[in-house]
Amino acid sequence: MTNKQKVITFGMVGLFVLGVVISILTYQGLTPNDEQVSDIKKQAQSYIEENFSSEYKITDSFYDNVDVYDTFTYAAVVESDQDDRFRFLVFEHNETDELTDSYVAESFEYELESVLRPKLNEAFGEDQLQELWLTYPKDAGMQLGINYKQVPSVKEVDLKPIIRVTLDRGKNEDDEKKLNQIIEEVQNELNISGGHVTLSFNDNAIIFKDKDIRKEF
Repeated sequence: MTNKQKVITFGMVGLFVLGVVISILTYQGLTPNDEQVSDIKKQAQSYIEENFSSEYKITDSFYDNVDVYDTFTYAAVVESDQDDRFRFLVFEHNETDELTDSYVAESFEYELESVLRPKLNEAFGEDQLQELWLTYPKDAGMQLGINYKQVPSVKEVDLKPIIRVTLDRGKNEDDEKKLNQIIEEVQNELNISGGHVTLSFNDNAIIFKDKDIRKEF
């Protein structure tokens, strides 16, 4: 084997090893740590017993491995025996290291969605609405100093939601106009001072995909 062949061979082996290492590190980063999951569930159980009625129970855990939320990494998922459609999180706040919950935020999200979804269905067609994802700051209760017994209407608070809508089609010329109208109506109905919304399109294109419509309001 010539020196050139050796260099090429070693280079290929090195790239392969590097690829394996990167894959392992990526997998580890995307996989929850069992010890941390167990720890947050135990802490959350004590938190629920101290702050909520007996109807609430831990049903699962949530690992935010892609940093969707800036307030936590691990959380316990809690739901009510009386209504399993409503879930909230208990987590250790990244900044304060205190346990808190997302009950207030989830209540605001539920109220916003109940107003927003019918408008989206009417404007774009229910069969075209592939996904509606929205969120308020998960530590809204901590920010506002209220708990699950004192949740006001979203009309009475000044928090800005993040909204993402995905349509199961390509972009139409009047989509932005419709989106602006919906934003205006929701702001007026719920007294929302501002927020961010993204309208995306599932047009199945590989290269020239339709651009998202992004709005700060």
